[in-house]
Amino acid sequence: MRRISILRATATVVMTMSAATLSGTAFAQDTDISGSDLIVYTPNEEGMLDSLIPVFEEESGVVVQLITAGTGELYQRIRSESGNPQGDIMFGGGAAQASANIELWSEYVSGNDADMVAAGKNTSGAFTPYQADGSNLLVNTEELAEIGIEITSYADLLQPELMGRIAYGDPTASSSAFAQLTNMLKAVGGDYESDESWDYVSALVTQLDGVMIGSSTQVAQDVANGEYVVALTYEPLSLNFVRSGAPVEIVYPSEGAAFLPATIQIIEGGPNPDAAEAFIDFITSEVGQTIIAEETAGRPLRDGIVKPGLPAFSEFATIAEDGDYVAENRDVIVERFRSILEAQF
Repeated sequence: MRRISILRATATVVMTMSAATLSGTAFAQDTDISGSDLIVYTPNEEGMLDSLIPVFEEESGVVVQLITAGTGELYQRIRSESGNPQGDIMFGGGAAQASANIELWSEYVSGNDADMVAAGKNTSGAFTPYQADGSNLLVNTEELAEIGIEITSYADLLQPELMGRIAYGDPTASSSAFAQLTNMLKAVGGDYESDESWDYVSALVTQLDGVMIGSSTQVAQDVANGEYVVALTYEPLSLNFVRSGAPVEIVYPSEGAAFLPATIQIIEGGPNPDAAEAFIDFITSEVGQTIIAEETAGRPLRDGIVKPGLPAFSEFATIAEDGDYVAENRDVIVERFRSILEAQF
């Protein structure tokens, strides 16, 4: 597995080697793909990639090259390369963003689709859900104890003690930050257009004190390091930091948390379509989904596979996102958020 990490204008190459042995075949292909390449664009965290990719390489004989960066940057790259695609797979990011850019993807529905729960069905024909990512707060318990307040809700983020102490990404570029934005709009005001919702967002932007963080991983890392008290982030990344032993805990906002599918899709015109189809088959297979459940922080979407170490949905407040509305109005939501930024800073 070859990994290339793209950080703004610079690039670093890190060679990683690992091995995994697992009996059985997670996918079935009529074409022999052993020895072929697969170029995967992904914003996913290193732990997930290190758990899944070596197993796929072992079973398929495919050599995977990972191009890692933020979701927004990868989407820009895929679009800029659309005349001569260089990648095969976009692995990660939310369904709303995948839907808004559906012309970038080839149609493919895995044979595993029948084995997925309702939220894991490929209903678009182009992008395949593989895990559920939920928006949550990540709190540094030591920093919180020092300032002597409680955080259980979005409303609590407006306490004056948290001015400049909240870590948040850029929803105009980051899929996880955008998911947080739509979550808070729906949770606080009941829909995506109400004055109550957007008044809250404006007040939160004021609390950020002019700072948004470019990397979704850095959002959580900065809270784990104690640079901020609380992060607006997502569950798989948060669970990784909890497991690392950092002084952090996950808080599901009492107003409600939305759980949205993360998706994987084949880049239209990519150089290795057979290997790309096999990769989607693997990720949605019993093998791939069990790895997601047991070795990563994600919630799998294959029927019958449960996630240890996380509370059931019945144990905290959840809300349902209107995926069609968000996909159709993504640009409107982003522009309204941008106008709040411009007005304040």
